Amino acid sequence: MSDIVVVGSINIDLTSHLPRWPQVGETITADRTLVDLGGKGANQAVAAARLGAHVSLIGAVGADGFGQQVLRTLTDANLKLAVETQTTAATGMAFIDVGPEGDNIIRLAPGANATLTPEIILRHAPLIAKAKVLLLQNEIPLDASLQAAKIARSYGARVVMDPAPAPQTMWDTETLAHFDIITPNAHEAALMTKHTAQTLSDAQKTASDLVLLGPRGAVVTMGAQGAAWQIGGIRGQQPAPSVETVDTVAAGDCFNGTLAVFLAQGCLPDQAIQFAVDAAALATTKPGAAAAAPSLSDLLAFREDTGQPSPDPH
Repeated sequence: MSDIVVVGSINIDLTSHLPRWPQVGETITADRTLVDLGGKGANQAVAAARLGAHVSLIGAVGADGFGQQVLRTLTDANLKLAVETQTTAATGMAFIDVGPEGDNIIRLAPGANATLTPEIILRHAPLIAKAKVLLLQNEIPLDASLQAAKIARSYGARVVMDPAPAPQTMWDTETLAHFDIITPNAHEAALMTKHTAQTLSDAQKTASDLVLLGPRGAVVTMGAQGAAWQIGGIRGQQPAPSVETVDTVAAGDCFNGTLAVFLAQGCLPDQAIQFAVDAAALATTKPGAAAAAPSLSDLLAFREDTGQPSPDPH
């Protein structure tokens, strides 16, 4: 059995760390560059596997050198792969610029990720049926994600959707009702609710507003501030620990992968969110996307150092 099934994007990340942000039309030299595994689906899957979960990944890559590279990396991460190789599309790519404070801008080329269809997802229905938690993101076609959600829900799995990047046309209530928990950041939540959260208290109200739109629960992530939520009628806030940030790329993916792991273990949502906030903070202390996700021992050691309890599944 896979504790977690991820249906989502698989990319190659081309990351440049910049000494400062350039002006329009200006050329500057990067301090360093990285070529590594990325894509929200792959990042979330690796983050969950690093914490000891049994994780399966459903996605697509191109029949190119980058596709071969990411498949080797995913195999080395101990994932069970159900990955289609497409001859008509290149492997997805993300072009990431990281500023001197660790913030970033990202440009996406979907490539093979855009070829995922409901029919492809149906071929992998037996794998989804074995999941405790299904993780989704918005870097693949929505109809493929909805097909996966329908299968998972029919077998009693919990469906977590990260609506990133933000939908160009906001999802309606019928679409949002397919998800047990959505996990937007402040920007994505603002597009959905027309209210921009500035504080954790604002985010808690925003989470409640999101639940009224259709999902059964919502977690609004607020970066260095932490996260706020409403799930199953229970509301809460979790401040983030203070860390020395190097790179915020994929911190949200680490949050979602960790959230899925502890939900699958039977932790209450507020406990799972506490672990997810800490793991995301730790991920920002290292460069890279999937490569920055902490191991279970690192996460538990960090929590012990800060006087927080170990997991208590129910």
